[in-house]
Amino acid sequence: MNSFMKVIKGLINSLMTLILIIGITFIALYVIGIEPFVVVSGSMEPTIHTGSLSFINKHAKYESIKENDVIAFTLGTGDKVTHRVVKITEEGFETKGDANKVSDGVLTTRMNFIGKNMLSIPKAGYAVKLIQTTKGRII
Repeated sequence: MNSFMKVIKGLINSLMTLILIIGITFIALYVIGIEPFVVVSGSMEPTIHTGSLSFINKHAKYESIKENDVIAFTLGTGDKVTHRVVKITEEGFETKGDANKVSDGVLTTRMNFIGKNMLSIPKAGYAVKLIQTTKGRII
């Protein structure tokens, strides 16, 4: 029984260390202007899957965005969206999800622009969502 408890204790310590490292990494990224977003819809599939963790560079300059860049922006409802720039006009960026047939119908301007997508990690968003639940916090 004693060796079993040592193994369990070692697993718990390893898990807690991993959680601590991940937490510190997320804080460091946030401090340098990279914010993770959990992708909750399939509008960007197959490029970015539902449940992915998408990392947005909030220091990306609005002027440096080009067609085909994937950007994050805020809708009038307050929802945050990550879609591809399909057209640049004088008024702003026209965007569209890769899986959508038509554009979003809203322009991304300096006012609602958040940043540029750097990378996404498939399924990692599910773990983030789990941690945000009461059950996840208890675990």
